Amino acid sequence: MKNLLLTILAIAVIFSACDKEEELTNTAPTTTPTTYDFSCKVGGSPFTDNSPIVVIDPSSNVLTLDAKNGENTIRIIIYNFSDRIVGEEISLNYGAGISGALVTKDGVDYTNTQSGTLIFTKIDAKLSGTFNFTSRAVDFSSKSVTEGVFEDLTY
Repeated sequence: MKNLLLTILAIAVIFSACDKEEELTNTAPTTTPTTYDFSCKVGGSPFTDNSPIVVIDPSSNVLTLDAKNGENTIRIIIYNFSDRIVGEEISLNYGAGISGALVTKDGVDYTNTQSGTLIFTKIDAKLSGTFNFTSRAVDFSSKSVTEGVFEDLTY
């Protein structure tokens, strides 16, 4: 009987001395993908801006959207802005009175838009849309801007 009592006491001491097994928790932070108000690819390289500037000149009815990423810039110019509607495909072949787009990449200005389009997906208190274009520099080199998106810009 004494041996049984010692055995039970030994088992109780062993189990009370064991540390409670800690539950493993996932301590890795959850990451959310970064989204930008303005993004595209310039010559295949990512270009983003979280604070592009949109200005409408009421006297000329011209919308100008300026985005900057370091020293690289993009400017989109839309003439007759108040006449534009959601879903309309706007040509960006720059010329006198015609909407256009310009890009500066690595110190080179590509100001002669050869082709491109912009489509507004929202025109209300905020402005959203998609775009792409190709522009040439004075030396006839060109730069393509693809996968362009801007979302909920205040103007």
